[in-house]
Order: sequence, then C-alpha cells, then structure tokens
Amino acid sequence: MEERAIRVSGRSTVPQNADDGVHAIPDAAEKKFVVCAVFYYDRCRALPTSPDSRWQCLIRNTQKTVVDVNRKGSKIKIKMNTQPVNSPKTLLPLIVAAALAGIAPSLASATSISINPSKDNTLYEFVIADGDRSNGIGLHFFAGRTDQAEKRRGVLAFNVAGSIPPGSTITSASLSMNMSRTLLNTARTIELHKLLADWGQGTSDASGQEGQGIAATTNDATWRHRFYNTIFWTTQGGDFSGTVSASQSVGAIGLYVWSSTQMVADVQSWLDNPATNFGWLVLGNEAINDTTKRFDTRESTIPPVLTIDYTTATPTPTPTPGPIMLTARGRKVGGINTVRLTWSGATSANIDVNRNGIVIATVPNTGTYTDSTGDTGRASYTYHVCEAGTSTCSNDVRVRFPVAGE
Repeated sequence: MEERAIRVSGRSTVPQNADDGVHAIPDAAEKKFVVCAVFYYDRCRALPTSPDSRWQCLIRNTQKTVVDVNRKGSKIKIKMNTQPVNSPKTLLPLIVAAALAGIAPSLASATSISINPSKDNTLYEFVIADGDRSNGIGLHFFAGRTDQAEKRRGVLAFNVAGSIPPGSTITSASLSMNMSRTLLNTARTIELHKLLADWGQGTSDASGQEGQGIAATTNDATWRHRFYNTIFWTTQGGDFSGTVSASQSVGAIGLYVWSSTQMVADVQSWLDNPATNFGWLVLGNEAINDTTKRFDTRESTIPPVLTIDYTTATPTPTPTPGPIMLTARGRKVGGINTVRLTWSGATSANIDVNRNGIVIATVPNTGTYTDSTGDTGRASYTYHVCEAGTSTCSNDVRVRFPVAGE
C-alpha cells in the first residue's frame, strides 16, 4: 500500500508535465474540486463529473490504481494499491469517491449515479453488395463518413427509469465516451440526437477494427432496420429528432464529455415516460469523407458512462424491520451484473423486491430471486425484500461490482 499526501492550493490546472503525484484542482465557478492523479511523469486530464463528492480523471500509465481518500487539515491523503496491467497505453478511468465536505460545504447536494448503456450498436450505411451490416456485441461503434464515402451512425440507450426513483427531478446529465480510433486527428463535431423509435442489439460481432461491420443477426439495428430483419426505420439511417441534444468537438484519441440542458430534458422525459426511452443517435460529420470517429461500447474496457444528478421528490421511507433475513451474491452472467437474492422468514404469498429504493419485481415467495440488472460496468446496488404491499421488510444488503482488477 502506497500513501501520499498533497496540499490543496490555488492551482487552477494540472501542469502539462506534472510530477509524480496527486493534484487537487479547485474549481471556483463550480465550487468543487477535481482530484487528479499523475504517475511516472505522464500527462493527466482532469474531468469534473458532478457537484458532489465524486471526481474523475484519466491516467495513461502502467498501473491500475485503487484509491482511498481522507482529508486532514489542508491536505488530502491518498492510499493507492497498484498492480501491473498488460498495456502501458491503456486509458483507465479513476473515480475518487470521498466525503470531503470539509473542503467545500456546497459539495453535498443532489444524488449522483453513473450508469453504462443497456445497449449500443452501429448503423452502417446500406450497400447492396454488402447487405445489412451491424456490430451488436462488438467493442466499438462509429460516427462520421469513411474514406469510401460510407456513413456510420452510433446508437446507445440507458436504463434511466430502472436506476432513479420515479418522481425525481434531473438536475444535470453528462455523457463520457472514449474515442479510440480515427482516420485523422482533425476535430469534428459529434452530435447527440434523441431517437424516436426503439431498436435492437443482436449478436453480430465484427472482426478487426470493426469499421466494416458484419452481417446483421436477428434483432440487430441496421441502416434500414430497427430490428433486423422484420421491422424497419421510417427513414433509413434511423428515426431521430432534428434537435441537437448536445455536441462536442472530437479530435485526437481520448475521452470526451457531452453535457447540456437539452440532455437534462431528455433524461427527465425518459424517467417520466420510460416507454419513450430509445436513447441517443451519435451523429458525426457526414458532409465530407475521412471524418469517422470510433467510440468504445459497453462491451469494452472503457464503456460510455452517463452521469446523472437528481433530487428525489420525497424522502424514501425507511422500511419497518421484520423477521425476514436477506443475503445476496453478485456475479457476471454473460457480462451482465447479476445478483442472486435469498431470504427466509417471510410468510406472505408474494414478495416485493427492492433495488436502490425502487420495487423492481413482485414475485412468489419462493425464497430466491435472480436480478439481471442490464448493467455491465462498475455499479453498486442495495437490496431489501418486503412482504408484498407492506412495510414488513428484510435487512438491507449491498452488492458492489468493481472494475476488473479492483
């Protein structure tokens, strides 16, 4: 275990050649701090996430790092476990979650969550000679126009209603995506547009750099299909709003963040009306060739992350402790975060299963239930079960899915 201490100062940016250490960067405008670690004299870009006790930065190095942060006086003490990873060029997200309210009281505000996509895919422009192509479970999706004048559009969606209590108010939303390959480093505008119809992710898995896709499989989204090969888009290339939800200039390889008031409105609408949640279409520059940007998918090691701040309409009532005893075990099933719940002591015919304060299922009282969350990345879930329609509930059990290597 390595331990380091740093001083919070008036520095407003991370030095381009920052020394081997950890920097806390005050953001006066947002009244928050970005905690950013730099190892082996490598460059680090700080990316503020939300106005609570969470920060994120990218580290390009040979170490995977787990941190524990404690504040004492004007210093932040950070403990780090390090272990080698295979590639020295791997970009690793670092999340620092700590109670540093003593630094800035305003940090304690809305609840914040970060979720990965529930599905994503690429719409490859239809070419008769190639047929309908897709990349359902591939590691990448694309946006822009290739050197062969073929268009590429990404689609991705998030399970908002399954992650946030109903009736909550969304206060901010930001989407981070890792751009991992590009024909040119020239900056191109990449837009998010709200999709207007549902679409699918099949089992297609393109080879190589995945830019050409592969033959679509059942229920894949393609340039022509919402669900291959039976349900079509009204307009080829996807049915999406002409309103730009957010835009970002994307140049060289790296992590980019989209955030706007329109994104807040989109996420709020998906929470209030889950049946209309079809996600966003990622639209690149299609006016000229050689504009394609490749982004990593939920199946990759650096999946897209939607960070949402929200306030609840009313405090979540505390369940009345009952004679029900609950245990939980989490594991990956097909890459999906899956939790098996086991309980005893309940006498009712049916059981309400609660995840993060929301009833996700009412099931027969068999003593077991398996929750396939739909998430693939880092996540934490708190469960309790209740006799259906009552406040006779079990103890709370927390299940955490860390990043591989934690």
